[in-house]
Amino acid sequence: MLNENMQKEIEKSAQHMNMTVEEATEKYTAICAENNIELSDSAGLGLWRNLAAQIMRRSKQTETTQSTGSNSLVKKCFGFFVALEAPRDMMSWNRNRAKEEYNRDADNGLNEGHVAVATENALGKWMISRYHDGEYQERMVAELPAGAEEAHDGVMVIPLDNTKTYMNGGENRNYGKPLPVEQFRRSGVFYGSVDGADMKPYQFSYKNQGGIEFTPACYDFVHFVGIPSEDGGSLYGMTMTTKNSLIRNDDLDPENSDYRDMGEVDFVEQLNLNFESHMVELVEIDRAHITRQTLPAKDRFVITSGTVCNMNMMPTSNGNRILNITDLNAEFDYDNESNMTTCWIPEHLGIDFGIGSTIVVVGRTSQRLIDGVADPVTINVASILVTEKRGSPVEVDTPVEESFDWF
Repeated sequence: MLNENMQKEIEKSAQHMNMTVEEATEKYTAICAENNIELSDSAGLGLWRNLAAQIMRRSKQTETTQSTGSNSLVKKCFGFFVALEAPRDMMSWNRNRAKEEYNRDADNGLNEGHVAVATENALGKWMISRYHDGEYQERMVAELPAGAEEAHDGVMVIPLDNTKTYMNGGENRNYGKPLPVEQFRRSGVFYGSVDGADMKPYQFSYKNQGGIEFTPACYDFVHFVGIPSEDGGSLYGMTMTTKNSLIRNDDLDPENSDYRDMGEVDFVEQLNLNFESHMVELVEIDRAHITRQTLPAKDRFVITSGTVCNMNMMPTSNGNRILNITDLNAEFDYDNESNMTTCWIPEHLGIDFGIGSTIVVVGRTSQRLIDGVADPVTINVASILVTEKRGSPVEVDTPVEESFDWF
């Protein structure tokens, strides 16, 4: 029999779950029976609140999608992430590029719309000057935008967004405006279905705070809403809506209409079937790095596998851990230092395996030159799929002072 507190809990939650009290009580009784616990057991309260949270979350997602109409840009998405990188400040590169253009040729930097210049008058106000679509413009403002900074010649410059249209042909509404001081963006590769269509690969991009807080695990089926590009090749996160709509498929009640039984999916098989052009044998990683330089940046990621032969769990200055992987099926060249490939593992990726484990890594290759001599190619990892787990890592807390990850 339900105790008084649990009865009040059910009555309170039922109205938020679109259930009658009788239906909610019946559901709670079934949950306790399935988990072999008494109705008065406190564990039942935890299970009930988990179910209530799922139902309310899905209800909000449905309302969001329905409110935008069938022709809305926002679509339901289902699938798994093949790779998901740590958020990066995309404005850092853009701002530095604009300042470099000004430092190289101040007049050209102004004329081409890379920067605006600001001059303070005797009243403490600022005259902002810029070229926009070839037209010289001036405007007086009381305060400088946050991104203004002093250039090498002492002039106050404001880096501008001079991208008029995006690569997909879309209009950039921020064209000619000051670049933000920072703007974080999380990028990745998603394989799934959008708006009920067939499953296929998508490039994924999600900026600002929503992208920072969007942290699904790779190789875990999830539901969320997003905005597909017009060409159908990319998928974008929307404000905080995408983050708030995220839910694991395994966390859904099997009776939920959105739930799908994906227990038999072989992720390695899915990678081989749908990302064949990105599959690279570990022994060919140096050659792949060279040949992929001509591809668009979004297509340069590689998928390779190997056995962990060394690991350094001591974080570098930016949080990366270091794994070395090798192909045990390849002949070992004892006169060559490149028999092992270094993998840089960012701090947002968990490592719960040890030396001797077999893993699949997805990431971007990089290579540095020292005095004209090329180092072996390394991999900046965006996801890890463990296919054979052995042992556990040795955790350490002290950061490595040396910056091994030069990039």
